[in-house]
Amino acid sequence: FELPFQESITWSFTGGPHAAWGNAVPWSAIDFAPPTTSGECGQSNKWATAVADGVIARSKEAAVVLDLDGDGNEHTGWAVFYYHLRSDSIPPTGKVLKTGDRVGYPSCEGGRTTGTHVHIARKYNGEWIEADGPIPFTLGGWVAHTDGVPYKGQLTRELPTKEIVACECVSQRNMISK
Repeated sequence: FELPFQESITWSFTGGPHAAWGNAVPWSAIDFAPPTTSGECGQSNKWATAVADGVIARSKEAAVVLDLDGDGNEHTGWAVFYYHLRSDSIPPTGKVLKTGDRVGYPSCEGGRTTGTHVHIARKYNGEWIEADGPIPFTLGGWVAHTDGVPYKGQLTRELPTKEIVACECVSQRNMISK
């Protein structure tokens, strides 16, 4: 998987592993905020992008599910869930996307949120997959880790070695780009 945003734009890693939906486990989601909007609800003109090739299996109410096996069924094989996207910016169900194609503008739509961001999680055969579990959530060489508290955690990269700490803020410690 690639990071869920365009190249050469610095975003903030605002949420370490936490629930993909509601308050339940597993903690399979992580959050990224586009520049200049972290910590507040506002319009973003920076696109969230496809982390891999796939077809849109679901597209409504601030949510997009990208089906990676291409059969259009989010309950078979791998799927990536995006949430808090501006509803008028998301592609329709059935649209085929390539890695890096536009998925939607981050927003505060779709439930509880503290600021404009994109929430991203993985499913396999319809089941949420832990972000910090046996199958690491790796995006562009960055691996998600939890601190044992929802929304807290890090992204780490081996070469060159670096760590980014999740924060509902904008700081040098949570900035990330491709």
